[in-house]
Amino acid sequence: MIQPDKRPVQSDFANISDYSQKCPDGARKFFAFVHFTDDSTCLWSNIFTRNRSFATMLVIEKFGDCLEYISSINIHESEY
Repeated sequence: MIQPDKRPVQSDFANISDYSQKCPDGARKFFAFVHFTDDSTCLWSNIFTRNRSFATMLVIEKFGDCLEYISSINIHESEY
């Protein structure tokens, strides 16, 4: 069976990460994928905080203007 390509089209993907930031001592490093109702996706990386709950709050604060257009938020912890 042939499956359609599910990867986001380049024009439907945005990266708002600031890679110049350094992780403070004692903090954990998270990244989030925010998916919108128009099938576009945004990556925000280098979220430095002590736990996943606070990382979620930061993402909601960052995207507060467009919460009604968000279909999902996936938060992952970076190993490096």
